[in-house]
Amino acid sequence: MFTNMSLGLNSSYYPSVITESTLSDGSLENGFGNATMPPYMLPAYIRTTSMIVCILVMVLGVVGNLMVPLVVFRGKDMRNSTNIFLVNLSVADLCVLLVCAPTVLVEVNSRPEIWALGEHMCKAVPFVELTVAHASVLTILAISFERYYAICEPLRAGYVCTKARATCLCFLAWAAAALCTSPIVFVTKYENMAAISAGVEVSREEKTVAMCETQMNSSAKVAFMLVLTILFFVLPLFLLLGLYLVIVRHLVKDSSTTSSCGESYQARARRQVVLMLLTVVFSFFVCLAPFRLLTLFVVLSPDGALDLGMEAYYNLLYFGRIMFYLNSAINPILYNLMSSRFRIGFLKLCGIRKPRRVESNTFRSTVTASRPSRWATRKEGHHENVV
Repeated sequence: MFTNMSLGLNSSYYPSVITESTLSDGSLENGFGNATMPPYMLPAYIRTTSMIVCILVMVLGVVGNLMVPLVVFRGKDMRNSTNIFLVNLSVADLCVLLVCAPTVLVEVNSRPEIWALGEHMCKAVPFVELTVAHASVLTILAISFERYYAICEPLRAGYVCTKARATCLCFLAWAAAALCTSPIVFVTKYENMAAISAGVEVSREEKTVAMCETQMNSSAKVAFMLVLTILFFVLPLFLLLGLYLVIVRHLVKDSSTTSSCGESYQARARRQVVLMLLTVVFSFFVCLAPFRLLTLFVVLSPDGALDLGMEAYYNLLYFGRIMFYLNSAINPILYNLMSSRFRIGFLKLCGIRKPRRVESNTFRSTVTASRPSRWATRKEGHHENVV
């Protein structure tokens, strides 16, 4: 089943299928086997749309993600455990936008099966993309568990949700993600192919092209891709659904016990932060879903991928890639829309200051749990001012 199938990498490990059924005149031939790929140029609308969207995403994403750590570290009240995790997400997004996204601009202007960026980038790009995706998932899990402790178990939050622990968890997330992703470096292959023109092969000295492939030619490699998808997409998705269900139920229960004089400030603050984090989690999985589903589809059903046709396949491929990069640009926008303190920080960073009267009345997104004692209040204070 896997003998004659491989996944073409190009700018990532996004797959393209190569099988013996694609033999035809005018193709690329692997010097180590019989698999060939017919020449194909992307339609103009795919090239134009991909370039425009990718440039917009890169510009907005780089500017926004650079501003997040500046906002957090410039304001003393913003330096807390939750915001340290958000800075870590921004670092991960910057890695994608600066290392991986620019490769789209190279690819769409050449034949899609040709890799023009050299062997080091062939192995680095899929490794960076996978590592960043996995580190982001682990960071989102850490943020969500921190919110669970702050809202559902406030007495434990004082010593569980600290800045030192958050920083340590960020480093552990990157180490674990890199370790789990490292086999992709050995699975990815960079090879020079001899070009064939009109059915007549020319010498390698005269004309060769480079290809970057992740060959799914063994059960072990397919299992590796499936395990990564389950560990860093499926399981976190269901775990986060359960975790936020518990958090929301706790918030609803607290709201029902609020005094008749009106909703408490703490309840409003908690709900705002949880809503923002839920939106971040939702956007993350929605943006990564096309990328993950297409990869699984090609790995599990290469013949089905061939049946799609070249144009339909590349439409799905570049849609999945743009959605992946869009996820790296959207978080700063969500922080501005849903967190008044981040919004004020962004405005100050741009030299725009709100009038004191407006700023003083701005709702502070401070998450504080119920306080059974003054000791608990002091203990929680250092991590409750979230966003």
